[in-house]
Amino acid sequence: MDEKNQFAVYSDFREGFLVGVGPSLWHYDVECAIRFETEKEARTAASRRHSELAVAVRLLEPDGKVEFEPLAKLDKAPPGTWVVTIKYPKAPGKPFYLVSGGRTVKMSTSPDDAKGYKFERDAIKAVEAINKGGKLQAEAHQKTAQVLSFPRPR
Repeated sequence: MDEKNQFAVYSDFREGFLVGVGPSLWHYDVECAIRFETEKEARTAASRRHSELAVAVRLLEPDGKVEFEPLAKLDKAPPGTWVVTIKYPKAPGKPFYLVSGGRTVKMSTSPDDAKGYKFERDAIKAVEAINKGGKLQAEAHQKTAQVLSFPRPR
């Protein structure tokens, strides 16, 4: 295992690192943590915990002491992709986002869960399929980048 790139799973709720997988066991000491070789393995293990409180972390060893930093959350719909927003009559004023389509429509109130379509035509097909039922009203929107701050002029 590469000593420079090691990953683990940390939970704020459990206040510790994943040390056992079945059942999930947590321990406060990073030395006891299950080490993963790749970022993908750590993200998969974190997502199996079915909680936003379990996150994949990168383990760092500056000065011989093991520290950790959380990995950035992956966007399901990065900027430039098309997302489908849904208006649900039983919850007026609350936007819902399409997570998956098909026979049953899965929605979420979190924009982070929205499914991103690479092409507008695919998003429009999903909108048409949702609007066909008559109970839900859907629209397609292109997700744009969010500017968090502007550089200060010198």
